[in-house]
Amino acid sequence: MALSTKELLERSRRKRANRENPPPTSSTPSSPSLPPTPGLQPLPPLFNLNSTPAPGSTALSIRGTSMVQLKNFGERELKRIKLEPSTESNFRTYLATTSKDERDAMQAIWTLRVWDQLNWLTQNTAEAWTPSAGLEKAAHRNIYSLLLLPNVQLYAGTVGDIVLAAMRAVGTADLPDADSIHVDELITWLGEEVSQARYAIKRKIIDNARSNVADMAAELFSITHARYVPHTLGLYMHLALLRRLLGLKHSVNTFWGKVDDEMEEFRKGGSQAFVDLMEDIYEDDVRDFKDPSTTEHVLKSFSDPSFVCPQWLRELHKLAPQVKCLPKQKSKKCKRVVPEDDAGDDETPNNLSHHDENQIPEADDQLPESEEASGAGQELEES
Repeated sequence: MALSTKELLERSRRKRANRENPPPTSSTPSSPSLPPTPGLQPLPPLFNLNSTPAPGSTALSIRGTSMVQLKNFGERELKRIKLEPSTESNFRTYLATTSKDERDAMQAIWTLRVWDQLNWLTQNTAEAWTPSAGLEKAAHRNIYSLLLLPNVQLYAGTVGDIVLAAMRAVGTADLPDADSIHVDELITWLGEEVSQARYAIKRKIIDNARSNVADMAAELFSITHARYVPHTLGLYMHLALLRRLLGLKHSVNTFWGKVDDEMEEFRKGGSQAFVDLMEDIYEDDVRDFKDPSTTEHVLKSFSDPSFVCPQWLRELHKLAPQVKCLPKQKSKKCKRVVPEDDAGDDETPNNLSHHDENQIPEADDQLPESEEASGAGQELEES
């Protein structure tokens, strides 16, 4: 008669119990009995890596064979699944570990490591990063001031990178650490602020198109973020060049690129040729819009020991010549390339100066706004 499922389970349970707790043997001789049925003997631990074979048994060789098989299996999986070198090394260590306690400990510590990383990501991405009021004020001050220094190499390019480097150099409060998860957000925000500053500066030049360069500079300094910047001859030359190019009415996508091209063309003849060309433009501007020396504004120089300015401005002045063109594909020139269907910027996304300035409306402008510029070189520092 066939046993029911319940009866089979019960019989199996009794057999396991008998194997685990064999009855005590009697000291008196027992009657001969039939040899045990082979099917009822415990099976050797073929793939039990955590078991310890009994002395004299063949389990050791069987276990050794299973370890080789496991390692071979692991190597085949590593060819199929690509891991980082450190993770791959940890996986091989795990395969080679035969102690149950060690394997359990390795699993536990790796699990806890993942737990820590998940907690860190959760805590740092719970809210979007926003600058503090103090950091926002410091960034605006640095950006506007850098764009009005006499030795700035370019008005676009890596302006944001230089601003960030200057703020880190003087220990500006509330800046995310260099390895912070919020660095990308900081970079994006700085790029937007640089673009806003370029727009505001150009707007001021347009609004004061008939003023002499000294009064125009004073209007630019009236932007509270730039009030520490002094009147310099180099800045006057920059403004004369910008006014000249604004008068040529370049398109919304090409203005600052034309400034870059003009400055690069001037530099091809060397430093002295560059200064001579900028002086010629400045003299034309003085002839057309009044001599700035007749105004009340006093020229100053960063090289003059008597000129006192904040440390953060000194740091900006030191780093200003390091502003460079943004890297362009298939071109070594700092030249803007804009798709026909794109009115925005083509700067590298990870660069701090990346932003579309054209999102800012220019009501009633006859001189449209765009995104890039290069400033005069360091040669104009004390011209």
